[in-house]
Amino acid sequence: MKKAINYIVLITLIGVTTWVLINNNDLAKLPELIEDTNKNYLTLAFLGMVLFWICDAYIINKMKKILNIEDNFFQSLKSTMIGQYYSSITPFAAGGEPAQIYSLVYKGVSGGTATSLFINKFLIYQLIVTFYCIFMFIFKFEFLYNETKLALSFVITGCILNFLGLLIIIGLFLNEKLIKGIFNKLFKIGYKIKLVKDIEKAEKSLDNSLKDYMESINIIKNNKKAAVELALATVLQLTFYFSITYFVYLAVGLRKVSYFNIVALQSLHYMAVSFMPTPGTVGASEGGFYMLFNTIFPKYTLAYAIILWRIIDYYFRLILSGMVTLVDYIYRKIKKASIQ
Repeated sequence: MKKAINYIVLITLIGVTTWVLINNNDLAKLPELIEDTNKNYLTLAFLGMVLFWICDAYIINKMKKILNIEDNFFQSLKSTMIGQYYSSITPFAAGGEPAQIYSLVYKGVSGGTATSLFINKFLIYQLIVTFYCIFMFIFKFEFLYNETKLALSFVITGCILNFLGLLIIIGLFLNEKLIKGIFNKLFKIGYKIKLVKDIEKAEKSLDNSLKDYMESINIIKNNKKAAVELALATVLQLTFYFSITYFVYLAVGLRKVSYFNIVALQSLHYMAVSFMPTPGTVGASEGGFYMLFNTIFPKYTLAYAIILWRIIDYYFRLILSGMVTLVDYIYRKIKKASIQ
């Protein structure tokens, strides 16, 4: 039922967003714009998305090696795509990590170890993206201030939410006593409403998972060289992702604004919309792009640029990751049936 609601909300938001774009922009030149689109630059934009996934898979694979989880790069890439799919269809992109954790646990990895892997990965990603955006804002302050005047409150709100969210996550997931206390209260509530049958058994299971979780966190924390490698890989990953907008800019025949200016602006756009509660930030992403890039893209190309960027950034990701997730689901079902 919950999945069905997510899909209904998602389809409704996509429909409304598409209608707003079409009705508030002159798309009479759309056939001409499509014909004039530079296919080489558009290919590079798609490649930016693919390289983003490859970097993500490398990071997962690297963390598995640190935690002595036997696996290969292909399986890490599959985990990336599963995470991308569930992040794309859930509010706040909250479904990605739980789905990835489940896929590792299904393969026999302990729940605590699997959780620590993706929590650590998430923390590294959030830290790097926050400092990446701060650096870009300082490095390109004059340009960004001039370009984001009208949307400054929107950008600041997004940045504050990201920063507060990061502090809460660090405080929560690095404090064993706090985690245990929260879960013990949840178990008691669950017992009262008959969701938890045996509190003592649930607490014992939690203790075992927390032991694995904290041990895994300490392994990663103590491996300084690997942490630097993971941080650099995340910087590269984000650069590939933010570069998509620049290649869309070139694809529609524009050349005036520099690569670093567009990457800087896109990093602020990401920070502004990443904590929006809509599935895949649908609606917020398009609206934010319109607000922040309306002086970069001429009016007659803006709606078309938004469509191109969103096709690559969201729909390409949704379709491809959805296909990988479906194949994996069918494979697991067949495998389970053959064992029985």
